[in-house]
Amino acid sequence: MSMFLRKPATVRAPEFPQGLDWIGKKASMKTLRGKVVLIDFWTYSCVNCIRTMPHLVEWHERYKDEGLVILGIHTPEFAFEREEALVTAAMKRFGITYPVALDNDFLVWKSYANRWWPRKFLVNHKGEIVYDHIGEGGYVETEAAIQAALHEIGAKHLPAIVADDSIGGGVCYRTTPELYLGFLRGTFGNHQKIIPNDEEVYDDKGNHDEDHVYLHGHWMVAGESLRHERALPILNEYLLLRYSAFSVNLVMGGTNGKKIKVELELDGQPVPEDMAGADVKIEEGRSFVEIKDPRMYRLIDADTYHRGTLKIKTSSPYFEAFAFTFGGCKGV
Repeated sequence: MSMFLRKPATVRAPEFPQGLDWIGKKASMKTLRGKVVLIDFWTYSCVNCIRTMPHLVEWHERYKDEGLVILGIHTPEFAFEREEALVTAAMKRFGITYPVALDNDFLVWKSYANRWWPRKFLVNHKGEIVYDHIGEGGYVETEAAIQAALHEIGAKHLPAIVADDSIGGGVCYRTTPELYLGFLRGTFGNHQKIIPNDEEVYDDKGNHDEDHVYLHGHWMVAGESLRHERALPILNEYLLLRYSAFSVNLVMGGTNGKKIKVELELDGQPVPEDMAGADVKIEEGRSFVEIKDPRMYRLIDADTYHRGTLKIKTSSPYFEAFAFTFGGCKGV
């Protein structure tokens, strides 16, 4: 019996649309012919994207003089991520110095038939897509593909690839799934009808199912977000969630452009210092987060997998929350 191997059809990387705004040097696939190009679709409040950033920054520094060009394609998930100043601030926060395109109209996203954040396409010196990776992980495989493409243009003496243990290599657990807080994609545990874009009074009855957000007090559920728009003299209104995870993150913002504060309780107490996320401050026996620019804030970061009840209390008329994300492995 004869055996035939068919070489996959060559797929050329689509050119970027004219008029695309860039932070940094503008790029085109035509002018980059002869280089190896890694295209990264991301958005700055996406936890999965954030976890990949140290690898991208490291690859840029390691291989930029060998012929690798990394291009970020920032395609927003939430409306606030369309603002160039916020993307620029995020780039500085993550240490990104390679060019980033503002794909606010999803033109590049659509031309690459993309559906995920993050996603990476590796393009060789001929302009052909030779590698495609969706999501986190696969860092060794991605770097190996980068090196293989660089060898084709004459790069020599490339460094040894170090095995990565930030994803995998240990025990991971089932976590609470990502939870959106707007009516377009989210649901709530309160047994009452939600009227979109209208402030309602919610009553938390105290019987909480896991993986559901419960509201208490005056809240408005908008398309993308949950908003608290009433000034109160005391912190007696909140959102509450029973979760299972190592870590908890929440995309939040302040609608007045100024710093606001929300208070956190874990199982009815201030968040312990050894479980507090990077954005949590603990002072005078209280745990809280100061919010200004809309972004992902790290609330819980524990050494052990656990089940907890997280309460976020506010008296501010400017608080807005978009989505919870969780980590099921230590450190991710």
